[in-house]
Amino acid sequence: MAYMSEEEVKQELIEVMRIMHSKGLMTGIGGNVSYRMPETNEVWITPSGLYKPKLNPEDLVKIDLEGNLLEGVYKPSMEWPIHVAIYKRRVDVNCVLHCHPPYATGLVLAGVEFRPITLEAALMVARAPVVPFIYPGTKELGEAVAEAAMGSRVVLLQNHGAVTLGFDIYEAVTAMEILEECAKMTFVAKCMGVKPVEIPERDIELLRKLYRL
Repeated sequence: MAYMSEEEVKQELIEVMRIMHSKGLMTGIGGNVSYRMPETNEVWITPSGLYKPKLNPEDLVKIDLEGNLLEGVYKPSMEWPIHVAIYKRRVDVNCVLHCHPPYATGLVLAGVEFRPITLEAALMVARAPVVPFIYPGTKELGEAVAEAAMGSRVVLLQNHGAVTLGFDIYEAVTAMEILEECAKMTFVAKCMGVKPVEIPERDIELLRKLYRL
């Protein structure tokens, strides 16, 4: 399998930050993304404190799976413990994305359980476990998110947004987009005073087999 070069990875990561910011899924200094180089297990991650929509490739930093700085002039994102904890447990995951999607986060704050009410959500985001609030940037939060991520592409963080993961960058980004789209539809239905109609579980299983997911 041909993997992306490090320069390609860095370019893709800064583009992800621009896209997430343009979609209103994060503020300029919020959110982070990383990519694990499959050949080396080294991780490229966005830096801490910089304005994410204006990042350049040279602003990214490389760390190992213990969080040690290998390359770069800035500190890695303070949420690096989330990223490395997931990579240690999920060898099938090469990208981790953390954003603050307003609708998805708002539903968690309101105590509304995420349900996959759209076709795309049923296929890609079948479940979204919630991690209670844990102080940001701690190994405790990283371990809690990694545990919740076993068997799921999405983890919701109480008062703190969402984490999505994927085999590649595009899968993690798509999961974040689908999560927020589904949350918006849920919000609209709730505002109209109705419970969103869900896709029957048997149909979800058939669809997943059809799409080989």
